[in-house]
Amino acid sequence: MGLFIMKLGGSAISDKSKPLSYREDWVQGLGRLLLASIRAGNRFVLIHGGGSFAHPLALAYGLSRYRDNEQLIGVSLTSAILHYLSMKITMTLTRAGLPIYPLRTGSIYVIRNGKPQLLISPIHVLELLGRGIVPMMYGDVVPSEEGFSIISGDDIMLDLSLKLRPSAAVFLTDVPGILDSNGNLIRELTSSSVINERGTGGIDVTGGLMKKVRSAIELSNHTRTYLCAIWDLKSISSIINNEEPSGCTRFLPRTKG
Repeated sequence: MGLFIMKLGGSAISDKSKPLSYREDWVQGLGRLLLASIRAGNRFVLIHGGGSFAHPLALAYGLSRYRDNEQLIGVSLTSAILHYLSMKITMTLTRAGLPIYPLRTGSIYVIRNGKPQLLISPIHVLELLGRGIVPMMYGDVVPSEEGFSIISGDDIMLDLSLKLRPSAAVFLTDVPGILDSNGNLIRELTSSSVINERGTGGIDVTGGLMKKVRSAIELSNHTRTYLCAIWDLKSISSIINNEEPSGCTRFLPRTKG
């Protein structure tokens, strides 16, 4: 039995084109799958993004770069809406029978020297897991040298996975992995294949997705790493069962030399 860290991306839990939308059915379906897996002896740490809840506020207040105290109301509102979203997800998953234990990210993480720093010992997370609970964190606005900075769910995913060394790390979105320019699933992805295919127009990996891919490739040096659709419960189950999924992209370590 294993430990798995899963990140529910913003598009997995909300429709980013519709402010405050929430994909409760997808979250509930995942919860039922994870409950059965926990009963089989597996453990999970969950992380979620801000989706259509936090992104509009963060954009309106320019929180991608903190400049002065004029943005403090934006910090407050963005942190509050993320906490609200976390409670919605918690209630959905607990109704599915999953014992979620939400941790407010801004209380346990800061950004120092441009990198996430966990203020509590990873042993605390392991102790929660040992009690049968499912810890859950989320992307948030956290203290930093500049005042406040955004820590993404992908940042937390990489940092926690390096500390906890799970059996696998899974990024969940609304699409089945990384797709090429023709809409076909790319089953395996390395840093060199991203560069090569972008150069020929074969893959659209830009902006936030490019950052996610970089994090996933870095993470693949330490554990099996995938990007899957949250609604593809068969593929997610395959990963938990130490099998290769049919509908996900697997990230492979950087080649040496």
